[in-house]
Amino acid sequence: MAISHVIRLVKALLLSYNCFVKIKLFVKKNALLYLIIAISVFFRIWKLDKVPIELFGDEVDAGIQAYSILKTGKDVFSNPYPVIFHSFSEYRLPLQIYSMAVTIGLFGMTEIGVRLASVIFGVLSIFGVYFLAKELINRKVAIIAALFLSISPWHLQFSRQANDSGFILPFLLFGLWFFIKGLKKYRYMVISSMLFSLSFYGYATSALFTPLLVLFLFFIYRKTFLNYGMKKIAALAFVVLLVLIPYLNASIKGSTTGRFSYISVFNDENVKKDSAGKLLISTSPVSRLFYNNKSLALSKVITNYLNSYSTNFLLTLGDPDLRNSVGAMGELYYFDIVFIIIGVFFLLTKNYRKDKKIMILFTWLLISPVPSSLTSDGASHAARLILMLPPLIIFSAVGFHSLISTSGKILKKVILVGIIFTMVINIIYYFNQYYVIWPRESWRFWQTGYKEMFNYVKSVEGDFERVYFNNTYEPALPRFLFWYKYDPKLFSKEFEDDKHIPDIVPGFNGFKLGEKYYFGQIQKPVENLAKEGSLIVASARDDITNPNIFNNPNLKLLKVVVSPVDTPIFYIFTGVNNNESKNEK
Repeated sequence: MAISHVIRLVKALLLSYNCFVKIKLFVKKNALLYLIIAISVFFRIWKLDKVPIELFGDEVDAGIQAYSILKTGKDVFSNPYPVIFHSFSEYRLPLQIYSMAVTIGLFGMTEIGVRLASVIFGVLSIFGVYFLAKELINRKVAIIAALFLSISPWHLQFSRQANDSGFILPFLLFGLWFFIKGLKKYRYMVISSMLFSLSFYGYATSALFTPLLVLFLFFIYRKTFLNYGMKKIAALAFVVLLVLIPYLNASIKGSTTGRFSYISVFNDENVKKDSAGKLLISTSPVSRLFYNNKSLALSKVITNYLNSYSTNFLLTLGDPDLRNSVGAMGELYYFDIVFIIIGVFFLLTKNYRKDKKIMILFTWLLISPVPSSLTSDGASHAARLILMLPPLIIFSAVGFHSLISTSGKILKKVILVGIIFTMVINIIYYFNQYYVIWPRESWRFWQTGYKEMFNYVKSVEGDFERVYFNNTYEPALPRFLFWYKYDPKLFSKEFEDDKHIPDIVPGFNGFKLGEKYYFGQIQKPVENLAKEGSLIVASARDDITNPNIFNNPNLKLLKVVVSPVDTPIFYIFTGVNNNESKNEK
């Protein structure tokens, strides 16, 4: 008995040792990847609560939806576990919001709680591009691609803010990776089908991009698909349908298409005005052929598509919206374009040119701007064009790898030193721009000031019967709900409508929440609204254009919320009666 126990113990120790050795070898083999992931995590969580400078309206809106789901199992309008979220201004896809419900549950209604889900999906994208590049090219290129994506300005921009565009990349990258593996083992194809289908719930561009990509994959690998047999093909179709049924149901109701109808180039008023203007000059059949709404819209789609590849967007200017870029540079580094050109040339001239897997990368890049091109501002919208990034990053990695691996020893060292020096300068410039310069330059784009304003009002509102919020600068209600951490159940009971009612109280047009909080437009002169017991939050842009009005003894200025460059944003004040003002004197 004793000997048998000793034998079992020895076997257990040997098994444990073998496992330890395998784990050690695995860690050692992938140490560089883990280092890259650690770097990417650091750059995505460092100053996450301060850069971007404040939560933008869309981040706040998604945050209150996630908070409501977390607390009540319903959205802010009391729909239980919706597939499509009805926000105050539009409909939202669910992947981001349900993910944020988890992070808000852990870190609360804070910048970290709202943005951490984007960080997680951003890091998953880096894993995705690594595994995909390793499958398509080789491990060295995969390591370089992961490194390049971890420090990419384009990727960092959307994995540090609660923007739903970054949530689809892991599903597409891993979906394609499992697809390639599924060409040999059917079970991976099932996983791929699920991931591709789930991308529809992440960001609206997937609704067009994913079907185009899958159709191309089916076309070039049709023999492999047909070899599966009809039963397995039908099983894949069933998986796709099962995952997409909620999405398709929402599409039938119009919930998923409402936003696109608003931003579509075919509904662009500028296109319609241009068409009408041209036809005022000439109404000949030829003019009607070229200058009708559809032909001009199609022309803009083509222009948008081509401009997506422009150096202005990719290298020099980027997205003009400073929420989507840091300004003063494009979406890529300057060195990226050199490596991309070399990488494309290398893949087209070497043995890879006949490889179907490489054709996937080129096809991905060619179809990725299509969804954005159909929107009115789609030529330079970095969020809608982020699907361009994975193939560009992989091409850049191929170019870098081929450049440093094909030269002679001495020349190779000289080239490598020169390349790295240029890259370091470019990268340092970007990070300084992002973390130091951009927060102060972009504050208007992030509607800075609401956090400080609401936190102050919340601290003093106990002394007042009514609080009036300006609603003309930006919608104040979602921000109020977020920074107040307002009880979703209470909001559901109190909220009636957000349409402005003329003179809901004398001197104020708007709506109310409960009997204390009013949101709307302050009528001038503002002194008429300033009563004792009322707290007023007025916009410096729309309401208080002359701060000298606070010399009025009937007004008491409590606080001025200013921008990072000391520009007044909000004036918070109340009214005082004449006796109080005389006593103060």
